[in-house]
Amino acid sequence: MRSIKLLTEPSAGVVDRWYVSDGATAVGPVGIELIARGLEAGKVPLESYVRHEAWKVWRPLSELAVVSVDSAAPTPPYHPRPADTIPGDDITLPGRPVFPNEVMPQDVLAGAADLDDALLLLFNAAVVRTGADAGLVHVVRPDGAVVLYAHGPFARDMLGERTSLVDPALAAAAEGNTVIAEPAPGPAGQAVRDRLLHLGVACDAAWMVPVLAGSRLLAAIELGRKAPRLRASELAVVEALVDALSYRADHDAW
Repeated sequence: MRSIKLLTEPSAGVVDRWYVSDGATAVGPVGIELIARGLEAGKVPLESYVRHEAWKVWRPLSELAVVSVDSAAPTPPYHPRPADTIPGDDITLPGRPVFPNEVMPQDVLAGAADLDDALLLLFNAAVVRTGADAGLVHVVRPDGAVVLYAHGPFARDMLGERTSLVDPALAAAAEGNTVIAEPAPGPAGQAVRDRLLHLGVACDAAWMVPVLAGSRLLAAIELGRKAPRLRASELAVVEALVDALSYRADHDAW
């Protein structure tokens, strides 16, 4: 039997609203105590990411939890839910892992209230599913593109960085083009690699996927990893997530 102690607790005057994501689905907002019970019950993987409503970045749940194991107490057996049970947001009930073929791209965005939320959920899922070591989300504003979210050793330093829309990668994004910076990057691919290097990661594999609503560029997602090179199936996963976000942006007029 394992017990969980979270290193953060609800504070007076601070809203107790958290989101949890395993890269396939996101649940929230929920209270921190519910997350702790979900961890102990095995419903929430310790490898998940968590974000307080006020945060701009996701953090590994393992950074906020201390796990202790009582070897004398047996772990309760897993009992699957009956087939006719209606799923919900109760993260305290044990459940088996979600298989990749059971995850629909729109499920990742289920907890999004607006475009910024949706981009954060998409970004987290894309990083987890591709094993990216570095990544940036550029959201397009009237005066240029701004880094809204980042992943990498120097992620916090990159938040708020501005990039001109005439940048080769963003110009390609505005045309609806995906950029793959391998095996030999052109100007757009090199621009992506250079920005990821500013995050502290020299990426052999790097790519950019635009996020559009109709013909309007909303954002550009740049991802990279040290190795191995990008597989077509991984790019397809990210593009499916982007397509789901584009649909939501059109439908909800984001």
